[in-house]
Parts: sequence; structure tokens; C-alpha cells
Amino acid sequence: MDVYISLVRTLIGYHAGANAPRNHPDITQWRERWGRVQELKEKSRIENRARRSAPTRGATNQSLAEQVVLAAMRRGDRIQMFPMADDLDGIWDVDFSPNGQMLATAHGLRTVQLWNTVEQRRSGKALMGGHIKQVETVRFSPDGKMLASGSADGRIMLWDTTTGNGLVEPLAVSSGSAWTVAFSPDNRLLLGAGRTVRIWNISQPEQPEVVTKLGSNLSGGLAVSPIGLLATGHADGTAQIWDLETFEKRGSALRGHSEDVTAVAFSPDGGLLATASRGVVQLWDTSSNEMVGEPLTGAVGHFQTITFSPNGKLLTGVTNSTTKARAENKKTSVVHVWNTATWTAACEPLQGHTAEIWGAAFSPDSQLFATGGGDGLLRLWILPQRTNQSR
Repeated sequence: MDVYISLVRTLIGYHAGANAPRNHPDITQWRERWGRVQELKEKSRIENRARRSAPTRGATNQSLAEQVVLAAMRRGDRIQMFPMADDLDGIWDVDFSPNGQMLATAHGLRTVQLWNTVEQRRSGKALMGGHIKQVETVRFSPDGKMLASGSADGRIMLWDTTTGNGLVEPLAVSSGSAWTVAFSPDNRLLLGAGRTVRIWNISQPEQPEVVTKLGSNLSGGLAVSPIGLLATGHADGTAQIWDLETFEKRGSALRGHSEDVTAVAFSPDGGLLATASRGVVQLWDTSSNEMVGEPLTGAVGHFQTITFSPNGKLLTGVTNSTTKARAENKKTSVVHVWNTATWTAACEPLQGHTAEIWGAAFSPDSQLFATGGGDGLLRLWILPQRTNQSR
């Protein structure tokens, strides 16, 4: 440093014809700057040595965290990732894109948000416009090019997932809420459920045409099977299967519940239909409309959603219930997970949200399970793919 400071003294005193004194105020500043430069150089040397001496990742090229997650998955353990989205006034629904790279969430701020699944961050600005109340449901089209959202204002929006722009003016489902939206497997039809189901032909998305209206007195969502069947849940405790080619009922109503049917879901091959009410899930053979096995019981509260994993190995059900705690109402949400090979619990019920869970979805590869609810948190889980007994 002495050589450096001598040079600075010479330059400062050049015009005076003599070196600047050692206590010159500029000398102090230059001495401090030189000291910071030396500290940064030393820090850089230490970091470079650490990188050179760090152990390699091996042939798998995976970080320690990745190896831990993979090992837990092989054991069948469930893993909860860091929650996201705590500033958007609740998450009313969630859905994965067909390739799993994006997530869509519906929010109370009349918005829809897209997320990068891998990086767990927002992907672009929120989709806004068209809804005047909270958005309650979102679904990607099977080809991933469109996203439908339904709101408590009874209207549906269609969005271009590449540009984030709305494709049409809002479509009216009913005078009440648009609870659920869905697409037909061939992208041709858009379905929206309020108290009835309204269906549009969207072969030309910018010019949707109303096709028909089905059902009445709906009490839950709707589900579309890969083979073109529609299922609806009703307030009289029944469910109904429909043919999306003819828009006619397929057989008589399914009667297996004593209360409102609040959720329905088809298995990936369309061979089974699961229907849910308060604390009970019933399975049905879709070819015969007959019950399959005993009901799945033991849950507390109404089922908000039920969902089969795309590989068919798991069935999940979200229940919301209210209990009294110190003279206050306490809301509890639980995710039940069943192994479809044995129809027994695949793991202990999932808990982690501090308010009701309103939306849930599996990733296309069945490895991730997303939940969102009133606490505004979007949580990603890795669920076990084996039963407890097989460990």
C-alpha cells in the first residue's frame, strides 16, 4: 500500500511541485478505497479456492437438495415445498398446464396469476379485466393454448396463455357464480357451471357459440372424462353422467349420498367416477353406473375437491370443517390421500394451511400436488406413490 499512497501523494502535489503531506484529506480517502479493493480481492481468492476444492456432484449432476428430494420420493415420503402467493387475497383455485411448466391461480382481487412451476415465481403480470368479483376457478385447455377463468360475477373469461390477453368478451354462465370451468378433451367445447352447466363451441375461440344448457340445482363442480363424458353433482344428493356428443343423460341419476354432492372426479381412464358429500366419497363404474366397493369414510366436513392423480395411483380429497375453539369458530382444512390399489390411506392427512383450502391439482406427471386457499398461500407437495404398508 505504501507504494500506492506515495504515487497518490505525488499526483496530488504535482502542480505545487512537491508531494502532498501524509495528512492531506484526499490521502485518507484513497487509503480507504485501496483497503476495500484489497478486501474484495482476498474474498474473491477465498471463494475461488472453495469452488475448486468443493466435491463434484457425480454422474447424476444433482445438488444435495435434489438428491434428498429424490431419495424421499423413492421412500414414498411426502415433501412440502416453500409456499408462494401470500399477497393476492386468497387462492380460490389452482391448475397445472398440460406440460406442467406453468401453474394458474384464481384470486380474490379479480385476477388470475400464472407461475413458473420449476422456479416457483410469477410468470408475467396478473391477468386482469373481465371479472368484477373474485375469480373462483381456472382451467387450462388440453392443448395449453388457452386458460378459462370463472368468477363469482357469473362470468367466464378465455385467455391466451402466450400473450396473457383476453380472447373474448366475458361469457355469462348464470346469475350466480361460475363455480367451475372445463374443456372437452378435443378443445372444442368450453363448459361453465353455476346452478346449471352452459356449454359453448370454441372451435373459433374469438367467436364462441352457445350450444346448450344442462342440468339444474347443481351443488358442486363438474368433471369431464378423457372419453367425453360429463359428470355433475346436485343438491338432492345425486350425481349425473352426460354424453358430451349428444348432450343426453347417460343412464339414471347416481344415488349414493344423503346430502349435497359437492365434488366429482373421473379416473384418468374414465372407468371410475368419484362423488363426494359430507365426509363420504363413493366410487362408481361409469360403464354400468353401479357403485364400486364401500364408501370412503372417516373425513370430517364437506369435500371441497376430489382429484385423481394422472397416473391413477392416488385419489385426494380436500375437506373443510368448522369447530368451536374458545368460543370462536375455527376452520380446519385437511387433504386426504388414498392409494387406489387398496383404497386405504397412502399417508397421514396433509395439513399446513391456516385457512380453508379452496383449490387443488396434480401436475401432469403426478409428482406434484398443489393446494391454495384462504390464507393466500400456494403450496406444492410431493406425495407418496406407495401405501404405508409397503414401506
